[in-house]
Amino acid sequence: MTDVKVLHEHGLSHHQTGPLRSAGYGTAEAIAELVDAHRAGGEASALAQLPGMGPRRLALVCSAVDSWRAACS
Repeated sequence: MTDVKVLHEHGLSHHQTGPLRSAGYGTAEAIAELVDAHRAGGEASALAQLPGMGPRRLALVCSAVDSWRAACS
């Protein structure tokens, strides 16, 4: 499993990953699964419902996960 800190290398700050870590999502893989579910379910997704996860932060998290995945492949 990859620590969530790797997403800092792909555009997220410590403060932007805070709500994810506080909710128990401490790996990039877990956050990637949240992003996938968000894209499938939209505003009703678990990611969208996290406290402090507004539209801008949602977009940044999705973008960072996409960048991380591209770097891994």
